Parts: sequence; C-alpha cells; structure tokens
Amino acid sequence: MGPVEEMAARGHCSVGWDELKPLVSAKISEVCAEYYAANKDIDRSGETYAEVLQRLLALLHEFPNAPFTIQRLCELLIDPHRVYATSTRKVMSALEKLLTVSSTVPVMSTATPKPGTYQVAAEYQLSKLLSGEQGGGAQPMDVEN
Repeated sequence: MGPVEEMAARGHCSVGWDELKPLVSAKISEVCAEYYAANKDIDRSGETYAEVLQRLLALLHEFPNAPFTIQRLCELLIDPHRVYATSTRKVMSALEKLLTVSSTVPVMSTATPKPGTYQVAAEYQLSKLLSGEQGGGAQPMDVEN
C-alpha cells in the first residue's frame, strides 16, 4: 500500500506532507488525464482542461501542511469512478472543492522521529504528563474557600 492509499484508508501515512504532496500531485494529474481522455466535457465550461488542472495543482502546492480534507482527497483519487462515472468537469470540480479549504492539519507520520526534533521533545513531555510527573518544579496550590 502506497502513501496515498494509506492516507485514504487510515487518515495518516508513513511519510510527511513534503513527501506526500508530490505523490498527490501526480495522482491528480493521472486521474484528470484519465477522465479527460474519455470525456472532454470540461472544455465546454469556459476554461480549458489545462487551465483547470494547473489551478488544481497550484492550490495543492500552496499548502504548507496537508489540507484538513486530505483523507477525502486521497479517497477520491484512489477510486474516483465510485462517485463520478465519466464527467471530467465533475471530478475536477470535486477536487477543487477539496483543495479550496484554508485549514490544515499536520500529517500524522508513523515514521520513527529523529533525535533532537520537536516531535521527540513533545513525546517526552507527553510521557512525563502521562506518568504523573509535573514539569518545571510546579507545586499544587492551596486554595481557600
């Protein structure tokens, strides 16, 4: 199972956004080309196929982190015919809606964190909290009623 399929199935994958983004980009191009070869209905909408595809890819590449719609985007790219039988215009419109969001989420990676990274520090702090340790020498406060 590749990272795009993994993201579609689980909502997380073994690679970060920087590695996932070009895979999603290639899959968008592949799916759109497949639909366009079968049905050129997008050309009647006032924009060319190339213009719409370029806009979709530009929207994707603007995200510093994965869009919060990343799982649904990957689901659509893995099995577009489940919802959109033949219409290039409809599948490209659906992709655009999934890419015109402003919220992002970090892609949850199952890769082992590298020493010295923020993830290692955060996991250490979380483990301290879960074990009941209080960091920073904080003492419980006495509160009078």
